[in-house]
Amino acid sequence: MNIKISKNYIKIAFWLSIAISILEHFTSFLDEYSFIDFRYATFQRFLVNSLMEVTISFLISMLLFVVNYYLLRPFQLNKVNKFMSILLAFLISFIVVVFLTHYLFMLKESIFARRDSEGFKFIYLFRDFITAFAVIISTLVIQVINQNQKNRLEIQNLKIENLQRQFEAFKNQVSPHFLFNSLNTMNALIREAPDIAQEYLSHLSMVLRYTLQANENKLVSVQEELKFVDSYFFLVKLRYGNNIELHQKISDALMGHKMPPLALQILIENAVKHNEISKRNHLEIIISEISNETMQIKNNINVKYNQEKGTGLGLANLTNQYRILSGKEISIYKDDNFFIVELPILKI
Repeated sequence: MNIKISKNYIKIAFWLSIAISILEHFTSFLDEYSFIDFRYATFQRFLVNSLMEVTISFLISMLLFVVNYYLLRPFQLNKVNKFMSILLAFLISFIVVVFLTHYLFMLKESIFARRDSEGFKFIYLFRDFITAFAVIISTLVIQVINQNQKNRLEIQNLKIENLQRQFEAFKNQVSPHFLFNSLNTMNALIREAPDIAQEYLSHLSMVLRYTLQANENKLVSVQEELKFVDSYFFLVKLRYGNNIELHQKISDALMGHKMPPLALQILIENAVKHNEISKRNHLEIIISEISNETMQIKNNINVKYNQEKGTGLGLANLTNQYRILSGKEISIYKDDNFFIVELPILKI
């Protein structure tokens, strides 16, 4: 996980630190200015003293912004109790401010060979409190704004990836090669098996309609996706015959849960694309549930002699979809015999 402070955060913290440091000393500057002797040496001393005080406060504020960026990350990531993380950050910030202001301003007073205060003044403690509070609130606001911007960017990227995935799927379905083979198959079926030709046309229509309508919904039910897979696999099986098999082992309890549209189609298409399918090497694809939250798609591996080099976009887009929509990851692994993908089932 990237924990590096962004340049944008540093830039905002810089200007906020300047504002906080000026506002902290503004009233005291006015009070001192009203009693100042305007002789050159005295006025120069006032300017140098004022600049040093603002500089010290600026450095302390910047340090607090850096410290609180890390202290408040649990708040942003929602990994611990929000109130406790904010309270801890404030207490640490307040202690740091009190410690640094005491010693740095004492150093400044020694340089000027005078003490600006005699003993402890409550106003200084109150000023330290305001500094810590202002930095905490500013850091929280910055992180909330940045998180909202990040969420909007991820949603936008998801929309783009979703459109790309659907375009690729649709392009594969309506490519001239696909339509040519489909029409040839239908022509042969009309002559030899009219009943199957009617069923073929029905499944082909279902595949094209589902693909075109997939961009209307970010999620579909497992039942809808499996129904689409039945139609898609009907077309595939007519091409490969008994050399390819699809088995579904999904309980009724999972049918109402959600998943991204075309997710199973991508995995079946990958299996068909990257494996040899023949009488000698059958391809078996199994869709099953391994828990009430996870679906597994598994196929045996029959490596082609002339392996097609895939782009990897299908699996990459599917991974990003799950990550953005649910914060969950899909699992992809293989051994010598099987290629396996595990998809989380979304209970929405």
